[in-house]
Amino acid sequence: MHNGHMKVCRVALLGAFAVSLTQFSSSLAAVDGPTATVAVKALNFLQPKPAKPTPVTIVTDPGQAAAGEAIKSALGADVTAKVVDGAGDLSGAVAIVVVGGADVAAKATTGQLVIGDMACMTAGKCALAVERQASGAAKYHVNTAALAKAGVSFDKNFQMLVTAH
Repeated sequence: MHNGHMKVCRVALLGAFAVSLTQFSSSLAAVDGPTATVAVKALNFLQPKPAKPTPVTIVTDPGQAAAGEAIKSALGADVTAKVVDGAGDLSGAVAIVVVGGADVAAKATTGQLVIGDMACMTAGKCALAVERQASGAAKYHVNTAALAKAGVSFDKNFQMLVTAH
């Protein structure tokens, strides 16, 4: 009986670990269409408020344009989007959505909000990330140093909704 109980405990522990790992990996997942759609909603809280439609550039790793196009098609009518690779032109964009490992921190100019995944935000290469929860809810995260470097600020009401890093 003792071995049977140990086996059940191990299976339960492994199951709990797998669920935790799945939730952890989904929060670190790359930016996709639904995540980008939530992230772009933050543009409504930029100060000063940008004109609509807001220009957004989606930056992908070389050869990953299809992922960028999928995100572009998921964005609403409030934005005009273009897809470029890491070497592409970022001029004119109010926001830059980073897909994959592209690093645009040095190319982005003052006033451009760089949006990426949690790893990009944690590393300070992106100012904003969205963490999607298993429940469907989303949490905004900002890297305050990257936000300050970009010269971008949000409305005080939005600031209350974000987790600062």
